[in-house]
Amino acid sequence: MKITTPHGDFNCRDMSFADRRKLHRLEIKAVSLNGDFKQEKFFDILEFVMDFAFKDPEKHLKELDDNQVDEILTAIYQSYKGISKKKK
Repeated sequence: MKITTPHGDFNCRDMSFADRRKLHRLEIKAVSLNGDFKQEKFFDILEFVMDFAFKDPEKHLKELDDNQVDEILTAIYQSYKGISKKKK
């Protein structure tokens, strides 16, 4: 899967059903029972995405600052979840 961001194009692994379920479990942990969002758990999601998408994350992301890395990982996450940035 190819992701295009303002910071470059990135080739990422495709996600299987089992991997998507692992990601879903992390998402569930990011929201409390009363619906509050736990930001620190969202970073666990981004770490999972980074380690899953790239065999060697450092090779692809080391030249970028942390905010840029988070933007790229968020774009990859959205792609894995089928979330489009385009408004319909």
